[in-house]
Amino acid sequence: MKVKSVIMFCISICLCFSFSSNAEGKARGKTLVLNLVGSGQMYPDKVPDIDGDEVDDDAICFDVDLVNATNGQVIGTATDCLSEVSDGVNGGVALVGTSFFYMHQGMLITRGKTTVQPTNHDIVTPSGQMITHITGAAGSDNAILDGTGRFAGRTGTVRLSGMVDMSNFAGNEGDPIAFDCLFVITLD
Repeated sequence: MKVKSVIMFCISICLCFSFSSNAEGKARGKTLVLNLVGSGQMYPDKVPDIDGDEVDDDAICFDVDLVNATNGQVIGTATDCLSEVSDGVNGGVALVGTSFFYMHQGMLITRGKTTVQPTNHDIVTPSGQMITHITGAAGSDNAILDGTGRFAGRTGTVRLSGMVDMSNFAGNEGDPIAFDCLFVITLD
């Protein structure tokens, strides 16, 4: 009788552990914290339709490394594309940012209305990169345009908190922008 009780107790513990692990596995990966890091040279390209006319729109794009912000590991590459760039307030800029994240698990495309403002203080990243502008975007609506692999058919919100060095950028093809931008992507 005691042997049956011990076996049943062990099975119960194993089942509880299995259910707990499975629940954690399903929840894992719902929030991605991605860091676009590095300097990319500007090149012209197209991004998926912004204005609803079913025609891809012009953009200026930059390729940089994609880093998992939780462990610092390079997990792919990212292309950050800027469209509908217009003068903002106080020397700032308003634009539409379309970001392409290329990872082993698949590709993810996000979009947001972004504000870029000059810094008010001297800012240098821990790696020694001088920062000239702060960037930001967020919203409560779906910001995911498309995805493949693990990200196929997904929706979700995106928050951008970033820093860039535009000291060598004059708006010409080949001009660099240095990026250190965090994207928090919450998948539905």
